[in-house]
Amino acid sequence: MHDVIVVGAGPAGSQAAASLAQRGYAVLVLEEHPQIGVPTTCSGLIGAEAFDRFDLPRASVIRGFDSATFFSPKGSSATVGAGRVMAYVVRRCEFDQTMGQRACAFGADYRLRVRCVGLEYGSDHVKVAVVQRGPEGDETPMTLRARAVVLATGARYGLFPSLGVERPSTFLQAAQAEVGMEGVDRVEVYLGREVAPGSFAWAIPAGPLVRVGVCNGAGAIHFLRRFLEHPSIAFRIRQPAGQIKRKAIPISNVSRSFLDRILLVGDAAGQVKVTTGGGISYGILCGDVAATTLDRAFCLGDLSERSLGEYERRWRQEIGVELRVGSFFRRVGGMLSDEQIDRLIRAYHDTDLPELVKRWADFERHRKFILALCRSNVFFQLVWSCFRRRSHS
Repeated sequence: MHDVIVVGAGPAGSQAAASLAQRGYAVLVLEEHPQIGVPTTCSGLIGAEAFDRFDLPRASVIRGFDSATFFSPKGSSATVGAGRVMAYVVRRCEFDQTMGQRACAFGADYRLRVRCVGLEYGSDHVKVAVVQRGPEGDETPMTLRARAVVLATGARYGLFPSLGVERPSTFLQAAQAEVGMEGVDRVEVYLGREVAPGSFAWAIPAGPLVRVGVCNGAGAIHFLRRFLEHPSIAFRIRQPAGQIKRKAIPISNVSRSFLDRILLVGDAAGQVKVTTGGGISYGILCGDVAATTLDRAFCLGDLSERSLGEYERRWRQEIGVELRVGSFFRRVGGMLSDEQIDRLIRAYHDTDLPELVKRWADFERHRKFILALCRSNVFFQLVWSCFRRRSHS
């Protein structure tokens, strides 16, 4: 009998495991793959706030960024900087592994090649049905038991129907490849309907290679291949793109992130930045909140749904408003035409926008900047003209 079984060894699961093990609980982490951090599809950008707040391991950090250059559909650009390091790019596989090593140092136990296939309530525990895969591909079913379970399965929802939980309703697609590319010394963001309708593409320097990707509602691989042929990208490529990797990103929450003895964290709960699709920092934060909630529930001797409802109240207090404002901004931004996006970027240095960035920009928490941007004259005029155009169409 374990105190807590964590299903999934990504950053959210490992943070929950570390926080619980540090408090003295017997924690077992199950990972279905033979290696932590593999496979992964991620830009690898993590806000500086998360490293400071949760004392995250920094061995995987490649470099920090204090600015990004935004490109409009017509080729205009604006370099946006806050005058301080806002985010770090990491070697994502190594980052996940160091998160696991930290949890192990606190006393958590990890088992690889173990896939969770079902959950069933016992009288005072949860039965966790798993399949252990051997080196030769042979599979051995077994049953584990824990007083509580943390589901950190990422955007995989096969266990949800049996729990009566609906998966997130809205998803983005992201596709990314690593290429040899010249002239990328900071994060580059590309906007426009030809690049990624209603979303964006990126180029992120990550050591000798550049991570080039597209985030879109659908057809991300198609748009990435087309983006790699974009005039501003193609002439700088010196080494062809490697394997294109794709993933689904939930940008809406699950109907409920807590049950009797069970909590959902990270992508499994839809705890993702709606504006960018980034989920590492929010997953780590919510994994920590899950550990704190379980610690309190263990002390009270009450792991019921009513007791664990505190988890959802706490994480929504932390990031709920951010998610709602981000959802609003994604809808508004998706309405802008290519011409309006171009006008906004060209107007950047002739308006109060640089001052807004320096004062309000935050890599993980966008609410204050979004609200300040919406009050700015240039953005208000663009949105107002967009509403007028739609009302007359």
